[in-house]
Amino acid sequence: MRFTANMQQPDTLRAVLYGMSFLRKHCLIRVTDGRFTLISFKESLGQSATQIWAHLELADIFSEIQIGSLDNDRINMELNLDHFVRALKSCTSSSDTVKVKLAKRGRIPYLVVSVDSPSYTSIKQEIPIKVIRENVLEGIAEPTIPNPDVSLELYRHVRSVLRICERYRNLTKHITIAANRAGELRIAIHNDDVTVDAKWTNLTLMLNGDSQEGDDESQEDLDKETLYSIVVNADELFHTLRICYASRRIIFCISDRYTLMLHVLLAGLDDHSYVSYYIPSLTL
Repeated sequence: MRFTANMQQPDTLRAVLYGMSFLRKHCLIRVTDGRFTLISFKESLGQSATQIWAHLELADIFSEIQIGSLDNDRINMELNLDHFVRALKSCTSSSDTVKVKLAKRGRIPYLVVSVDSPSYTSIKQEIPIKVIRENVLEGIAEPTIPNPDVSLELYRHVRSVLRICERYRNLTKHITIAANRAGELRIAIHNDDVTVDAKWTNLTLMLNGDSQEGDDESQEDLDKETLYSIVVNADELFHTLRICYASRRIIFCISDRYTLMLHVLLAGLDDHSYVSYYIPSLTL
């Protein structure tokens, strides 16, 4: 098994890994000829388990790539996210060169991250990994969800949504999210102790991946005021939204009482590299 490459986007990858690490401490990495995929979920996939699937174009993140394995040149490894983030923090300048490669010491496999800098001594860090054969992963697949009832782009509002969620998580374990096709988003707490409701308006409605103006004729037969809602874990929503610091666009996709899917397009990369968060609705 062989994987060596120079890393072109260490800051972007570190931001994605860092955002994932708030929810899970381990992730599965799948390296193929064209994709670098990061997958994170609880080992026991219950109804309340958020899943994270980061799909990155291999050529967007790496250069001078060499990859080979007995699994049709596919490599699967599990590692600790904190270890990977810490290794990439050693890269402090755009002039630094970051290289990754798979290596073995004895029978223990490692992902080796080397940072060469003109301003300080080179740093090499070894991250223990668990290599997983392709046939072991046959049952792992990205969630299939119904077409969203409403999808809204948060655009400049994402950080205010994050601040509200940070405040609400100190008051409750569960948050209700509701949105409609008029471009309105509500995040609320409704319980015996407190009732609060924050609202954003004039958000961009997305249909089939495209933004829609409010007076588009294709919207005439839709009930724009109908609210579609889900109840989610307050902590998981807050930590999910922390990916905003690495994003250029975040789209909220709500399937009523089923799933919230956050589609995140990453800063500095084109639309072929993205992160999807799947947060199931809770039944209280």
